[in-house]
Amino acid sequence: MSLFPVLNRTPAFLSLVLSAAAIVPFGAASAQDFDPAPIVEIMRANAGPGTHRPSGAKGQCYAAEFVPSAAARDLSKAVIFTRNTPALVRFSVGGGNPNVADGSRGGNRGLSIRIDGDGPGQTEFVMVNAPVNFAKTPAQMLAFLESRRPGANGQPDQDKIRAFNEANPETLAQGRYLASQPIPGSWVGVNYWALHAYTLTNATGARQVVRFRWEPLDGRVDLTDDEARAKPRDFLAAEIAGRLAANRPTGLRMMAIIGRPGDPTNDVTRRWDDEDTRRAVELGVLHVRAATDAARCDSQIFAPTILADGIDGPAEDPMFAVRTPAYAISITKRQN
Repeated sequence: MSLFPVLNRTPAFLSLVLSAAAIVPFGAASAQDFDPAPIVEIMRANAGPGTHRPSGAKGQCYAAEFVPSAAARDLSKAVIFTRNTPALVRFSVGGGNPNVADGSRGGNRGLSIRIDGDGPGQTEFVMVNAPVNFAKTPAQMLAFLESRRPGANGQPDQDKIRAFNEANPETLAQGRYLASQPIPGSWVGVNYWALHAYTLTNATGARQVVRFRWEPLDGRVDLTDDEARAKPRDFLAAEIAGRLAANRPTGLRMMAIIGRPGDPTNDVTRRWDDEDTRRAVELGVLHVRAATDAARCDSQIFAPTILADGIDGPAEDPMFAVRTPAYAISITKRQN
C-alpha cells in the first residue's frame, strides 16, 4: 500500500502531509527524519525572485486517458490495469524560470501524471527525461543545492561547486546523461523515467520489482542545438497542439523494466545493469487528448507516494517518501 492515503488536495490534506514530514521515516537508508522545508527554500532561492514553482515552472496541463495492456494484469492487480481510465498530465521544462526557452539545454523535461484521480485506482508519478536523479538522499540533495547557492554577486561559487562534485561524483550522473542526449523536440517525443524502483503485485500475490520507463508512441523527436535555437521560445505546446489537430499519435507507452535479484532499489543515482536491453513489459498507453486549464494542475500536487493497491513504492529509498511533504510545502508557498 502507499505511504499516504488517497485524499483530495484540500487544506486538510496539506496539513496532514506537512505534519507527516516531521514523523515519517524515509526508509532504512535514512538514519533520522529529514525536514524537506530547507530543500524547498533553497530551490526557490536558486530559481530567483518571483518564481511560483522552484522546479518545472514552465509547463502545460493536459487531459489524457490511460489504456492498459492485457499483459499488465499478469504483473499487477491495480485498478488502472483493468480498464480505461481518465488521467491528468503536466509536461514541463526544468528549472524555476517560467519564461525559459523550450529548446534550452540547461535542464530536464518533466512529466507528472495522475491516473484515475479521486477514484479507486488513483496513482501518481513524477518523472524526468533521465534515468537517474542528481542526489540519492535528501541530505545530499540539500548539499548539492547549497553548493550552487548564488553569492553576493548573484553567481554561485565555482570552487564550492567543484569541491562538492569531487566529493559526490554520483550527483553528476543526471547532468552528464542529459548533456549526452539531443534536445527534445516534443514533450511526447522523449523517454521519461519514474526513477524509483516499484513493486507490482498481481491477483495471486506474486510480486515483481520493476522500474517504469515511458516511451514515445510516435518515436523520438530529437533536435540538434542549432535546430533548437531556431525554434520559437514556446514551441513544445504548439507541437502538441499540431499533433492533436492532425490526429497524430500523441502519447507514451508505460513500460515495466523487469528487476532481478541484486538490482539497487535504494539509490536513484544508479541504473540497473543492462537496463536498456533487458526484458520490459508494456503495461499500457497514455493518450494525451486535449490541453486543459492550467489551474487543474497548478492547484494540486502530484504525489508519487499515492499508488493504487497492486503498486508499491520502495521501502528503503530515502528520496521517495520525502517527495510528497516537499511538494506540499511548495504548493502552500505557491498559493500564498
